[in-house]
Amino acid sequence: MLHVLPKAADGHALPPQLLSPRPSLRQTVTTLQMPPRSTVFLEGFARGPQYRVIEGCVAVSQTLPDGRRQIIDMVGPGRLLGIGTGERNRCSAETLSYVVLEPVGKAEPVDLQAALHEMVLRGQALATLLGRKNAAERVASAILDLAGQFVRPAKGGKRGSICFTLYPTRGDLADWLGLTVETVSRCFTRLKRAGLIDFRQPEIVTLLKPEAMAQIAAGTATLANA
Repeated sequence: MLHVLPKAADGHALPPQLLSPRPSLRQTVTTLQMPPRSTVFLEGFARGPQYRVIEGCVAVSQTLPDGRRQIIDMVGPGRLLGIGTGERNRCSAETLSYVVLEPVGKAEPVDLQAALHEMVLRGQALATLLGRKNAAERVASAILDLAGQFVRPAKGGKRGSICFTLYPTRGDLADWLGLTVETVSRCFTRLKRAGLIDFRQPEIVTLLKPEAMAQIAAGTATLANA
């Protein structure tokens, strides 16, 4: 989820991806292309290779003994996938879209350190989200995070708005945010009615007021007065 964030003009935090260009990514003949809902690796199985996500979205999750799923992270372009310690996977990874992965072999120490640092920060932020934030704050945090990772060109959009691809379904978001599908859908509807987001298709969302959304995510404003 959200981690170390720079400040907007009014002093509220915004995700760094929304304030700086995404790194350029390259596709080579060694890339692996996978369709939606494909398994990259499974929890409990022998650890496989590490990948860098070139395109698409991958959900990293753990499964409880009764079958319930907790999504730990949504991994987008430029980020490493499959890092960790031990001989077996501690998590599973599933594609939520058409995904292009680049095997990286043994990651460079500087890349591995940066990826581990980011993983720790995102894990801490998720723990705070699940333990302290209400439903509106959780959904707002998720929208900001996904808008930063999966921003797409928008034609004729309002100045300052951000269009992004919403790869997770409402069920995926529920498993990520510790909510029910109905609560996630209700929060999206309320955010749309408040003029903070817009969507004509479920998978294409426009973030109309990033700073107001950041205030809700941080708990410094409520959805009613955003």
